[in-house]
Amino acid sequence: MKLRTLSSIPPTALLLLPWAALTGFALRTDAYGLTEEGSKAILLAWSIGDQVASAVFTLGAPDIRVIFFLPLGFLWPGQIVAAKLMTLAVMAAAGVALYSWRARDDQAEAALLASGLLLIAPLTIGGIDALSAGPYLLLIFAMADWVNRRLTRERGTMGGWFFAQLLLCGAAVSLHPAGVAYPMVLVRSWLAIPHDRRDRQVALLGIPSTVLFVLVMRLGWNGLAWAQSPLTAAAAVFGGSRPPDTWSGADWFGGIALIGLTLTVAVHERRRLLADLTGGSLLLGTLFGLAAADRTWGLLLLALLLYGGFPWLLRACAPLVSRGVMLQRGWLWVLLLMLCTLFMRANQGDFEAGRRHFLSAEDGLISAFTEEVGRASDAAPTGDHAAPLLVASPWPARTSIACQCAALPLPPAAQDPDSQLAMMRGVSYVILSDTLESRALAANFSQLGSRAEVLAKQPGGVILRLLPPRAAR
Repeated sequence: MKLRTLSSIPPTALLLLPWAALTGFALRTDAYGLTEEGSKAILLAWSIGDQVASAVFTLGAPDIRVIFFLPLGFLWPGQIVAAKLMTLAVMAAAGVALYSWRARDDQAEAALLASGLLLIAPLTIGGIDALSAGPYLLLIFAMADWVNRRLTRERGTMGGWFFAQLLLCGAAVSLHPAGVAYPMVLVRSWLAIPHDRRDRQVALLGIPSTVLFVLVMRLGWNGLAWAQSPLTAAAAVFGGSRPPDTWSGADWFGGIALIGLTLTVAVHERRRLLADLTGGSLLLGTLFGLAAADRTWGLLLLALLLYGGFPWLLRACAPLVSRGVMLQRGWLWVLLLMLCTLFMRANQGDFEAGRRHFLSAEDGLISAFTEEVGRASDAAPTGDHAAPLLVASPWPARTSIACQCAALPLPPAAQDPDSQLAMMRGVSYVILSDTLESRALAANFSQLGSRAEVLAKQPGGVILRLLPPRAAR
């Protein structure tokens, strides 16, 4: 087999090299700004690679990201940057796969424009930096049609490509509710196109069974916040990774416009998008993802708008070809200049925030706890064998990475303070967020008197230390 030369690599793939280098330098190197599920996956990979018992095994089954992170657990345990570079490579592969999908049927220009804007969008860069599920879900959706075409060539054999489809179905469902769109579109394709009867029966049994198995194994999507405002995720396309309270009115207006434009594109291009698995997964995934409209959903929204909207715009402007290049493409150059300027300004703001170690309210609370633990460790007598540190946190995986200690999720609120304290056996510290879910717990802890000490109050919540009986007296 001949080795591929540099000249045989597509120029579009070579353009990813400077993008990957610049994006890699812009990523944060500290342990903050991560998603909870991404942190859980990398913690599990580190625990397996180092063969160290960890509290992360009590947090539930991880999603498909743990498979990508598992080699990093053996090669570079404890290195957050390695996991971010892996996510960067996944996003690059998703960009190439989406370009190849859209470039078919003489749509290479639309594919190039959509892929370029997607890769430099602040939501994309922020998703890589946060170990978000967005790049992985986009890669699965982009591979959907490609895998299906490979399976068509071996129809009747039910070989490796069929099981690859089942694996992709389970992977997509494990990441986000939007991932349910892929198995649904896949079932529709098996029903719509005549197949061998045996193949159809196996597929219609295997696909739902895989989805059900993943949902039961992971107990749904525990790490997600449901019924979020889609406007916040849409505005993050222009607002970047900064908290919403720092966004300008233009960012919010951009989010409204993005939702409106995507809805228009979805209605107008629905038949073309549903004609293949990748387009149908993007369309239905954006719809299903509304149940938990986080920034992963925002990335799907942006991808649907770009890969569905640019082909529509270029087709509409095709009759203007006889009137000159400026009239046919002048508006497009202005649009690209405006979008690139907005994206670069948001990316610059995110880079400056990372360089200055700006933290969100949640990360600020975790950082304050880490500093408190560090001071307590420095003040401990030399040679004193203290009990292992255990903390209960709303974000146990993120807290474990930041403080390098064992963390457990918060327990449910008990009927009375004494029962609550009995549930916290072995826990030294408690982090409570300023949310409705934590208020019942906060009420119980506030009635413990001298048995609980407030260490810090932050905009995101409060840090408590549970005192042993001797210290409480």
